[in-house]
Amino acid sequence: MSFYLLFNMLKLNDYDAILKIQTACPSCGASIDMKTCVVDIPHFKEAIIMNVTCEECGYTSNEVKGSGEIESHGTRISLRVESINDMSRHVVKSDTACVAIPEIDFQLQESGLGVYTTVEGLLVSVHDRLKEANPFASSSSSDGDDDGSSSPSFSSKQDKFEMFLSNLKSMAEGKQLPFTLIITDPVSSSFVGPIPEEYGGDIVSVQITNQIETTTDTRITIEKFERSQEQNENLGLSDKIT
Repeated sequence: MSFYLLFNMLKLNDYDAILKIQTACPSCGASIDMKTCVVDIPHFKEAIIMNVTCEECGYTSNEVKGSGEIESHGTRISLRVESINDMSRHVVKSDTACVAIPEIDFQLQESGLGVYTTVEGLLVSVHDRLKEANPFASSSSSDGDDDGSSSPSFSSKQDKFEMFLSNLKSMAEGKQLPFTLIITDPVSSSFVGPIPEEYGGDIVSVQITNQIETTTDTRITIEKFERSQEQNENLGLSDKIT
C-alpha cells in the first residue's frame, strides 16, 4: 500500500504536512526520499507513518509508530471476522504486537515492523512474508535423498504448510469465514477500527470498566492487561517512568 493511499485512507488532504528526508534505499543503495507524517487515526490516537519507495529497484516499505507516552498497560484486541465487510476495517499493528488466528493455529510474534492497513491487507502481508521466508513454500526445496527427491517427512511438512497458506489466503479473500483475529500489544499501540461507513458500518462508542473496554461494535473485544516483568525488560521499560 502506497504512502499516498494510506494518506487518502485517513481522509487527509494536507499533503504539505509530509516531511521528506533524503536517505539511501536499504535494498540497492540509491538515493530516495523517506516520507514522514504525523496523523490522527480515527477512533485511535496520533501516529507517525513513514514510507520509502525506490524507483530504481522497486523496494517499498510502510511503517507506523505510535506517538506520545507509552501506555502503562497492554491491550489484547479480538475481532470476530464474520463478513466480507469486516475485511475493510482499518488496522494498526505496532512493531511490538503479536498476531494470532486460533482457527488455523497461527501466531506471529513481534515482527519489528508496524503497519497501518486493513484486515485484508494485514492477512495478505502475513501470507506473502511467510511464503517468501519459509523453505516449505518452495516445491524445489529438498532435505531428502542425494538424488534430489524429497523425503516423506519433508513432503508432509510441505503439504501442511501449503494447506496453511491456502487457508490464510482464503481468509484474506473473505472466502473462509468466520475466524478470529487477535492482536496482543504490550504497549497498547495497536488498533482495529469499525467497519467504514461506506461498507455499511455503524457509528460505534467505547466505554472502559474494570480494565475492559466495551463497545457497541459487537464483533470486537478489547481487554487491558498488566505487562509482565519480562515484557518490561524486553521493551526497556524496567527503569523508565511510563
